[in-house]
Amino acid sequence: MNQQVRQHTGLLAPSLLQHPLGAGTSAMNDQRRWRRAERARSRKERAALYAEYLTALEDTGHELLTVLRTAPPHERPTAAETAFTAYGLGAVRHRIHVLAPASVTDAADAVFRAVRNSRGHVATADPGNEPALESLKAEIGDLRDRLKPIMRHDITTMM
Repeated sequence: MNQQVRQHTGLLAPSLLQHPLGAGTSAMNDQRRWRRAERARSRKERAALYAEYLTALEDTGHELLTVLRTAPPHERPTAAETAFTAYGLGAVRHRIHVLAPASVTDAADAVFRAVRNSRGHVATADPGNEPALESLKAEIGDLRDRLKPIMRHDITTMM
């Protein structure tokens, strides 16, 4: 009888081990799939956020230029403030601070500060002072152009 139990146990042991090993492998595969899906979701969310930020930058800049070129001098401070806040640039920036790495937040902050400083220029500048305006536009454009590849790098390295 003892020999029969040993033979039966000998056949049972491999099948008992297969079940936990199969379940463990399945759990690991599920975890890998979940991580891949989470990275894809996060990549998509950041790409949309970055596009929203760049769009808000562009729209805010155009609105500030419109104020500089069309608003009467006594109305420009209020109009510049309204233009600066009209497209939610600050709110999008706060979301970047929550979701993006430091490299992106630092570059996004640099552009934001330059646009915020341009608000003061628009409020007080002579609209005919083209060199000052071109210098300001070049600074903002350069900072924005530095931000884009940093955002792109963040999205592509999330694989």
